[in-house]
Amino acid sequence: MSKNSEQRVHDAIKHHPVDRVPVSGMAWFIGARAGGFGTKEYATSGEKMAKGQLAFLEKTGVDLLHPMSDVGQMSSGWGTVMRYTEGLAPMMDDFAVREPEDWEKMRVLDPKKDGRMYVPIDAIALMRKKVGDTVSMMPYIPSPLTSTTHVRAMENVLMDIILNPDALKKGLEIIAETTIDYADHIFDAGADGLLYAPTRASAEIVTLDQYEEFGAVYDRKVLGGLENQDGYNILHVCGVEPFFELLSHYPNTGGINWWDRGSNLKISEAKAKWGKKICLVAGMDQTTTLMIGKMEDISNEVKDTIQQGFGDGTGLIIAPGCEISPNTDFEKIKEMVRAAEKYGRKHK
Repeated sequence: MSKNSEQRVHDAIKHHPVDRVPVSGMAWFIGARAGGFGTKEYATSGEKMAKGQLAFLEKTGVDLLHPMSDVGQMSSGWGTVMRYTEGLAPMMDDFAVREPEDWEKMRVLDPKKDGRMYVPIDAIALMRKKVGDTVSMMPYIPSPLTSTTHVRAMENVLMDIILNPDALKKGLEIIAETTIDYADHIFDAGADGLLYAPTRASAEIVTLDQYEEFGAVYDRKVLGGLENQDGYNILHVCGVEPFFELLSHYPNTGGINWWDRGSNLKISEAKAKWGKKICLVAGMDQTTTLMIGKMEDISNEVKDTIQQGFGDGTGLIIAPGCEISPNTDFEKIKEMVRAAEKYGRKHK
């Protein structure tokens, strides 16, 4: 039975019995507010990110942290320009790839020197030194196809899939190599898993065949190429029609996080189809319930999630469907944990 938060998360992912359902706050940039840091200083300093994430942990009591600031951590290494606005996560201001031929000009990045990949790497090392193995740490790392939309406008990437597939694939190969190296540095720093993000794996964005050719091939290369890995990785997918069946067969994958409250795939359906194989990481609506709901609304949503996905006492982590707003009340996030403690214990 689980002794601490990290083991609780690992047990859930491996479908072992847990003392209670674990909780992820899906906290990325809110770490800046938790630690009292400005936008740019949090996004450029591993020390400040570590302090912000640990401050968030102290305020909320979640079991799973995702040290992260913004999608420019990797893409800025290829030249994407970010805009820093106080109170908001850094946003893409100018893309690095403007023409299809630019894909061939990309190079494999050094995670310790290029972009801001060093920030979560440094943060994780500092956090592990501070709290040991008591809490699970899985930083967000975008999939190669997701990363293409961080260096080139997504509508242009979708056009490249049709009009410039060979050039796009050259870019994807470079990104995949960089992602594997980045992930290995993340694990060396002390992460116990990744929040690996094939965010475009949804039917309203691409067809299944398109994702297989331009997404899944590179996802398998990355996940299958990880060193020192025990499969404690969670996939983070956006969209209303996620390719759950495809994703459930990925190597080194223990769980899938998706926005069940805003998609066509409900937890009960996912539990029935994939619940014996994949840990379900979902249940909380970050856009309404956590933002404007009352404490009882949060508690009831957690209870409903547990009723849908915890019938066998395994394979569930309570989590929002995506990053929570930096303005979310910490007490509301803590209420998720309180509700998990109240309702998330398997009765004997």
